[in-house]
Amino acid sequence: MKSIKHICFILLIPCMLQAKPLVEKPLKRQPTSFAIVVDRTTYDRTSPQIHAYRDALEADGLATYILCDEWQSPEEVRAELIRLLQKNAKRMPLEGAVFVGDIPIVLVRNAQHMTSAFKMDEKNFPMNESSVASDRYYDCPDLTFEPIARDTVNELWFYYNLSTTSPQRLDPAFYSGRIRYPEQLGGDKYEAIARYLEKVVEERSRADQLDHLVTYAGNGYNSDCLVCWMDERIAIDENFPLTNTREAARLRQLNFRMDGYMKYRLFDELVRPEVDAFLFNEHGSPDAQHVGTNTLDPASMSGMYLLLKSTYSMQRFFEKRKGEAADMEGLKESFKEEYHLTDAFFEQSGTKPEQAPKAQGTNPGDIELDDLVDLPVQPRFVMFNACYNGSFHKAGNISGYYLFGPGRTVVAQGNTVNVLQDRWTYEMVGLLSHGVRVGQYNRLIATLEGHILGDPAFRFRPVQANSVSCDMTVRKSDAAYWRTLFDETPYADLKSLALRMLTDMGEMTPAELLQTMRTSSFATTRMEALKLLGRFGDEEAFEEGVLLGLHDRYELLRRNAANYAWQLGRPALIGALVETLVNNDESQRVCYLAQKGLRLAPKQAVDSVLHAVVNASTVAEPETVRADIQEMLDSEFRSKERDLKQMQKGKTLKARISAVRSMRNNTYHEYVPELLQLVGTPSEPLELRVNAAECLGWFVHTPRRQEIIDTCRRIATRTEEEPLKGELIQTALRLESTVSVPNTKE
Repeated sequence: MKSIKHICFILLIPCMLQAKPLVEKPLKRQPTSFAIVVDRTTYDRTSPQIHAYRDALEADGLATYILCDEWQSPEEVRAELIRLLQKNAKRMPLEGAVFVGDIPIVLVRNAQHMTSAFKMDEKNFPMNESSVASDRYYDCPDLTFEPIARDTVNELWFYYNLSTTSPQRLDPAFYSGRIRYPEQLGGDKYEAIARYLEKVVEERSRADQLDHLVTYAGNGYNSDCLVCWMDERIAIDENFPLTNTREAARLRQLNFRMDGYMKYRLFDELVRPEVDAFLFNEHGSPDAQHVGTNTLDPASMSGMYLLLKSTYSMQRFFEKRKGEAADMEGLKESFKEEYHLTDAFFEQSGTKPEQAPKAQGTNPGDIELDDLVDLPVQPRFVMFNACYNGSFHKAGNISGYYLFGPGRTVVAQGNTVNVLQDRWTYEMVGLLSHGVRVGQYNRLIATLEGHILGDPAFRFRPVQANSVSCDMTVRKSDAAYWRTLFDETPYADLKSLALRMLTDMGEMTPAELLQTMRTSSFATTRMEALKLLGRFGDEEAFEEGVLLGLHDRYELLRRNAANYAWQLGRPALIGALVETLVNNDESQRVCYLAQKGLRLAPKQAVDSVLHAVVNASTVAEPETVRADIQEMLDSEFRSKERDLKQMQKGKTLKARISAVRSMRNNTYHEYVPELLQLVGTPSEPLELRVNAAECLGWFVHTPRRQEIIDTCRRIATRTEEEPLKGELIQTALRLESTVSVPNTKE
């Protein structure tokens, strides 16, 4: 916190006498426009390259503005982009923007629900750790923010709260990207930016098709489940039709199990000149890709011993983080009982629970920054489906080293904080095969943390000539066009895009989406239909979609259906979740989410269904299966009961707040009345009530959603305590925004 100073933001607003930003208008009219936002020094030092980049964009159909200034605050940049957006709304609408050089960086607070997974305590952790670096401040002009502070160490960092009365969902008006040099790489950053822009112009002139692809699945990730990894091929074949040929070299799917040190094998793939795109699925840090090793041989006794030691150390670390609720002795006893261990095993157990495992340097298999300095990485597009690899605000970051290294990479997708494992990683990525700009694709899957680094307007030559990338902007309200595309295109992601566009404009119904789930031959299109069903507020239709999804042959669809099932918490889904545990235990991630869904359901209902499902199944030794699942579920239910008791009076305030915060990940639908009562009780500590109000905002699909909204609004009208009032309003807005489909079609 010492690096933060509070400032009067009005001093940052340019006075009327200050010169306006330099605006260079496009050279010619195009269907859509684009903005290069650059700081004055970078512009002065790289002007020839900036203009060459502008010319390349215009040659590719984008009327390009250059906005240049000595930007002093994020407000200045945002105001210029909004002005351009409004000015060009009907004539050359703004499609995207790129921030080149030292453009102010916004770190957002009070908006963790807009991330896929980030939930760091903003009160007890420093602002620079618990805030999310995000350009959604710029490309989502409908959101409203409140300035907090400027960082004194990193002068480009500005902290903002998402306003409690702001819209509470992401809907970018245009796409964006960052061209920012990682200064830890050394050398003159302006020369490096100039070289990068020259590289972009050269790669744009080649206009390659996306016909060579490499994917990688790291360890400790969802790829630990072989069914997950196996079904990845379904999505790839649908998304990248040019890799689905007889030529084996056009697609390589790598897995951490293939080598003790995959790092060097990955280097071999990264330098192959024919590789167009590389999709990493792994763990990450700002300065490391934790691609994993397979050096612990579970077939050997020593390997099994070391693996168990490591597992226990990690569990101790996570248990310790529970604070007063931690049960260290209970954890030890559970290991002793499960693995028949003696006390000797727990002596010198490895990593101390008080210390977090080090992110970098402990694994010789990690790809680190020094590895990338001289590596001529070839894929033009690299996806980092990993935590923190896209931390463009850091002086040393993985994505920046790929972009500014000696290779051909011009654009990457990465995350500034941690990212959810079980999200739909390859959603809409197949649009890149059809000439859609990388930024347009990323806009469709917006999260607070997910960014395009490099040229966001870059695109590959399409499989077949089309105007889809432009049409996403200029024909976004043309229902007839998108209906025709859905009916006639033979490609999965174009069908999915048409579904999305029609839903956004209110020209799609739940019944039509359910029909798509029943009849479409494309797994990824069925998945898109399920996701869109969740936006209607029609719980019965969504429930039917989830039931279809839980029985779909595509693992990722089953996994996401299980995820939606625990969010919905509807009794009719209990049977399908139990069936998953009993009959499909090979799908580890699906079962993990199904187990969570059952934990959130009433115990009596689950117990009765479990007996019926086991009796109707054909599993070997059904009673053993039933007993094993019952034991696991009983443990989960005991944990649920402990969470409720921990929240009640008699416990310390810290323990009660911890229990409430844990329910953001475990939305116990039957505990909603207790949470609402807690929020509405004036005698309870204000901090606890505020946390309970915030927790209720995570119950996005609960059957009690309207009850939560109504109660929060009612309490908000009669309370004068501002922290609580704001949190109640924000929670109501969050839950109301779950229903995001305009009601224009019956």
